[in-house]
Amino acid sequence: MKKVILLLIFSILLVAFDSTSNDGIEISGYVKNSEQEYINLNYVPRLRGNLNFDNFTSIGSFIDSEGHFNLNSDKITDGANYSLEFKNSGIQLILFSGDNIQISFDVNNPKNSLIVKGKGAGKINTLNLKQFEYDDFDSEKTQSLDEFIISISTAISEQNELLNFIYLKKSNEKLISQAENKIEIQKIITETPLTEKEYNFLLNRINFKKYSLLTSYLNKMSRLKSLDSISINFKDKAFKYFDKQEYKKLNNINDWHLANNLESILQIEYLKKLEEQGNVRVTYGNWQSFFNNSDYEEWVNSFLKDNLNKEIYNKYYADLSTWLMTLGANYKTYSKKIDINNDNKYVKKINEFENLLEDGLDNKDYTLNEDAFTLNKSKFKSLLENYNGKPLIIVFWSAQYAGASIVNNLPSIKNFEKENKEKISTINICIDKKVNKKVWAARVIDNSWKSKHYFLPIEENDSILNEFSDKKISAFCDGGVTYAFIDENGIINNAIEFPFHLSTNEIEKMMN
Repeated sequence: MKKVILLLIFSILLVAFDSTSNDGIEISGYVKNSEQEYINLNYVPRLRGNLNFDNFTSIGSFIDSEGHFNLNSDKITDGANYSLEFKNSGIQLILFSGDNIQISFDVNNPKNSLIVKGKGAGKINTLNLKQFEYDDFDSEKTQSLDEFIISISTAISEQNELLNFIYLKKSNEKLISQAENKIEIQKIITETPLTEKEYNFLLNRINFKKYSLLTSYLNKMSRLKSLDSISINFKDKAFKYFDKQEYKKLNNINDWHLANNLESILQIEYLKKLEEQGNVRVTYGNWQSFFNNSDYEEWVNSFLKDNLNKEIYNKYYADLSTWLMTLGANYKTYSKKIDINNDNKYVKKINEFENLLEDGLDNKDYTLNEDAFTLNKSKFKSLLENYNGKPLIIVFWSAQYAGASIVNNLPSIKNFEKENKEKISTINICIDKKVNKKVWAARVIDNSWKSKHYFLPIEENDSILNEFSDKKISAFCDGGVTYAFIDENGIINNAIEFPFHLSTNEIEKMMN
């Protein structure tokens, strides 16, 4: 009896001290040719820069002198997209709750040197096989709709067959034994076999992409002026895949690929409804013009309720709501669609960020509303004079478009400031419209970004940035951020590359 009790206690202790909980993840790694760079694990939502509803924030670590690093988090969105970023490069990952993976790669050639092992590695290795590359279908040649559907149907069937062989560990099948990368495939089977959960996820990734591939094809055809007046026949066999019973196989849209697929489903189903009603003529030239209206929004709401589960319904509208919140735009049209009586994580996150928008400037721990932290031209000049004779990095960023770059890089920025505070100073200046000052405060506090922060209203001060950069930061495509370095002699280095992944030696070179 004592022996049984001791074994039970030992088992409990093993669970208690397990570094990866059922809800968390751990990534350990070895990096060849590293110079002790900083490495980040970032959440990659469908709407760039959006909030995470499980309260995951970017995590980071220096790669040590022997090339090792370790990252772990107890807050993860199951089945979502993440990016392991370092030295202006990155490795894309799909992570499940409870994953504990080991990654090794050469920092100078990560794609071709990547090795992933451990719990959760199977889905990552399978997606990295050339047979599952998404771009396989981006054909440059012009095809008819029927030809296009035949080509993607064939490719998807082959992917399904290969996936089944991998999952069932049938390494001797011709599709594997005759493949150029058969060794790579066989390693997945023997070293990182797929779990049932991984298999089902990958099956959806493969089969649901036919929806977004079809709308991508229609988009491509819409650019051909010769097809502008040609009607799209939604009774064509190309649209037979749009089946409400198939949609029920979709459990969630945490992976942005699946969210894109859902958007394509909604668009085509709506166009099919319009065609059935017979009051519009949908052509290759006009098919994209039917979605920016209240009728479409009301129809989407009903369709999601009737055909998808509650989780997908809530996530769809929560994504739209929080993205608009972070842009300082009107989000309540979407947030009010979520069941406010349902005390779920989406409602909680919306309420949290909403409170920051309303009260963040008055937060006593950050005091961002103090007059000293709001700049104009003269106050900006005085601020720089305080750093005369000292190396200074200035982070210029946009409150609206912070999600485009700055938010994901906060771990490396924070650690850079901590490690190099004796050598170099860092200040953060948000340049945005006055109305977005509350978004600035919300972004800073939501990310626990304790640092030297200033807000510079762009009204009447827009010329200040010209001295430091010609980059337009008020746009997603340009990154939402730019960096400047002023050396101890006052010489300005404009629009420098992201400086916070630099090794110690590179920092010394920058200063001298």
